Amino acid sequence: MLRPGNRTLWTVLILLVIVALVSAACGSEGLPGPTGTKGVTGDTGGAGAKGPTGDVGPVGQKGPTGDRGPTGGKGPVGNAGETFPTKVIVVPTGKTSSPQPVVVTAGARQPLVTVMGTGFPPNEAMIIEVIGADGTSAAMEYLSGQPDKTNSTGAFKTSVRTDIAGLTLAAGEYTLRVTTLSGVTGAAAVVIAPPPTPTPTRTPTPTP
Repeated sequence: MLRPGNRTLWTVLILLVIVALVSAACGSEGLPGPTGTKGVTGDTGGAGAKGPTGDVGPVGQKGPTGDRGPTGGKGPVGNAGETFPTKVIVVPTGKTSSPQPVVVTAGARQPLVTVMGTGFPPNEAMIIEVIGADGTSAAMEYLSGQPDKTNSTGAFKTSVRTDIAGLTLAAGEYTLRVTTLSGVTGAAAVVIAPPPTPTPTRTPTPTP
């Protein structure tokens, strides 16, 4: 049996034993264990809601010019414009004026004349011919450097002669006709006069 005086001592001893046991139970922390195996990947989530429309971007730079396209077909011919009555005046070449109808002397390449006209279509080529009373005609040749078409106002001034070298037209009345490429015509009268008859030379009478 414990004595009453030793009861306190026993209590202290028991407490020390309990403290020692508790200390033994609470040992130092152990080392970390190895990393566990990676888990299985989860299912893909659903698509998110559509975001708002962005602002319009800036205008891009102008691209290079493309190749030229093929030439279009020729358009229809327009209606003929209004024309004025044609007028033709003929003067001997080298003169500025002459009574009408003009009179020239028969000879090779005659009539050699200057022809002036107005009221024709502008910028059109011309054919000039001389026509006899019987309807026969001879083409006229433009002298070197002379215009062979009307100007921008439909007028012209040019010098011509018969187109056949050595041709001599018989004396008589003729018509000098001008025809443009579009068919517009104008005319003037020309008179070819016979050459003057040579005056016979008078033989002097011998002195007796």
